Amino acid sequence: MNKTLIMVGLGISISLLPTLASAKKVYSPIVTQGEVEVETQSEVFRSKNPAENGKQKHQLELSYGISDSWHSGVYVVYEKKPGQSMRYTQSKWANIIQLTEQGKYWVDMGVYAEYIRYESSLRKADVLELKVLFERPVKQWKHTLNLVFKRALWGINQSTVNLGYAWRSRYKTDMGLEAGIEAYGSLGTNKQVLLTQRQLMGPVIEYTFNDTVEVNAGWLMSSKEGPAYGDFKLNMEVKF
Repeated sequence: MNKTLIMVGLGISISLLPTLASAKKVYSPIVTQGEVEVETQSEVFRSKNPAENGKQKHQLELSYGISDSWHSGVYVVYEKKPGQSMRYTQSKWANIIQLTEQGKYWVDMGVYAEYIRYESSLRKADVLELKVLFERPVKQWKHTLNLVFKRALWGINQSTVNLGYAWRSRYKTDMGLEAGIEAYGSLGTNKQVLLTQRQLMGPVIEYTFNDTVEVNAGWLMSSKEGPAYGDFKLNMEVKF
């Protein structure tokens, strides 16, 4: 039964890549040693701007819990702009370092470090992204916050650090279904903090089948364009 669920989940997960949409994800600081993960993250944009409406991003990840405090993975990203074909745009190497023992302190903490290399024809500088991860369980609730720092490694923008955040609060029901709210946004740069930039927030649901296949879906509404516009996200993760 376990193997069947894993294979079904993996097959569905990979099949989503060429048909849907790096999606929005809030990262937990908790690491599990020896755990292998295959994950798709998909995102579809709805916007009043024709150049953005219908845009898609897909991310496929393979990662592994190297130790009880270090999780590492590689990603490939494909994107589709309106009226164009799907194309490979970037690769990533991401690492999560768990800094505190789970449950020992008031809040669990970790660091996420990601190196991004774009496809050569895009002529974009490599990027380093750092996230400080916080997580606080409260009974059936779990609150997670990621503070994001992103910087190009060369070029005219290499002295600029882009600031952002990702936040999730979710409630686990007795049936195992988790319902909650996620929010993502930009906070400007180290040179000018702007709280008026595009923010996304909306409801999400998550369910784990037999502790192996985890599905997370949600509608993230745009603060600028209104609740009818934003991002549909669908993430699927298979654990071995």
